[in-house]
Amino acid sequence: MKLSVGIVLILSTIAQKLSSKMAGFAIIFVSSLLFSLPVHAYKPASIETRIQKTPYVFDGTVTRVERDKLTIRVKRYFKGKGSQNIVLSGFNQTSCQNIIQGTGGRYLFFAQPQDKNNWNAVYDGAFGSLREWNKNTEAELKKLGLIKS
Repeated sequence: MKLSVGIVLILSTIAQKLSSKMAGFAIIFVSSLLFSLPVHAYKPASIETRIQKTPYVFDGTVTRVERDKLTIRVKRYFKGKGSQNIVLSGFNQTSCQNIIQGTGGRYLFFAQPQDKNNWNAVYDGAFGSLREWNKNTEAELKKLGLIKS
């Protein structure tokens, strides 16, 4: 929703420089496009949906951060199988949601293979390619039967 409001404000500034008929048309046209977007465009997909669409899903802790790459010690795989240590590309430079500057953070990661132990992050639109490991993440995984109580 913030994006829609921001775009409308920018367009209204531009429209002030146009004739009043053109300005009104521009604002109505863009507003109708923005507010006709599906609601799901403003919230992340469920973990269940992400698991269905992603080849590798795992719980891990960040052990190294190097530019857009994270080295992750995998605790367990929920989908797919791989090494205990994975290098995952696609962070910090390409995402507003996945800025990870330090080690030690625990996350649920979504990835696809690049080669043996180097994988790429799989994004959920603007919502990033991981979920912070917390009570909500655990609850969703328990509901799916992927972890025991």
